Amino acid sequence: MSTFEFEAAIAGAREAASAASYDIQKLPEDSVERQALHGIITAIDRLIEAFDAQSDDED
Repeated sequence: MSTFEFEAAIAGAREAASAASYDIQKLPEDSVERQALHGIITAIDRLIEAFDAQSDDED
């Protein structure tokens, strides 16, 4: 995968995670579903950050 393709994939992943986070905020605040989905989105955000940092280290 080229650097351009990787950067586009990271940008797409960030956009999708942000959209999901926005949707999650619409759920009732005290719901188990919201808490679980928030945890998943947080994990995805960390993975995106790790992939992006790894890419920066390889450049």
